[in-house]
Amino acid sequence: MKKWKRYLILVLVTVISGVFLYSKLSIKKNVSLLSNTVEEKVLKLLEMSTVKYNYTNVVAYKDNKQLNGFNVPFSNKSFLIKYSGYIKAGVDLNTVEINVKDKKTVELILDKPTVFDNVIVEEDVYIYDERDSVFNKLSFKDLYEVLIEEKKNMEKEVIEKGLLNDAEKNAREILDSLLEGMGFENIEIKFR
Repeated sequence: MKKWKRYLILVLVTVISGVFLYSKLSIKKNVSLLSNTVEEKVLKLLEMSTVKYNYTNVVAYKDNKQLNGFNVPFSNKSFLIKYSGYIKAGVDLNTVEINVKDKKTVELILDKPTVFDNVIVEEDVYIYDERDSVFNKLSFKDLYEVLIEEKKNMEKEVIEKGLLNDAEKNAREILDSLLEGMGFENIEIKFR
């Protein structure tokens, strides 16, 4: 009978140890799989454009030839341009770091938002009041240079007004919503 009790105790200890080890290993696998799932869902976004700023502007262009600081007669050229465009900003998710701490806690570390697109819509460019002279003809290059400079100016202006801050705020809201939908309660999003 003593052997029977020893055998029963040995079987119980083995079963309890097996259940304990199985639960430990399966919990680690679940956390790892959860981490992979979060990474998969976040990386599907790749670039998350979170802000689009539309703009329209009018620019006056004037140019004339000069000789020793004096304007050469009959060398004035000018035009007015009306154009429209947009700037998109957001977060590049290719470099995101995801740390799943447990089933309810996750941490994301992202790069700061950047400008993705700055586009002047060609169909919305109108040229008014074109004037050139025999000695100084208007060219496509003049228009092109003006539009390139305007794109740079608009981007600088909207960044100063807080475009990238809005992009960061919107990225936080979108990612919070996505991760809450996956069951996370403690979500920490950091920007580097």
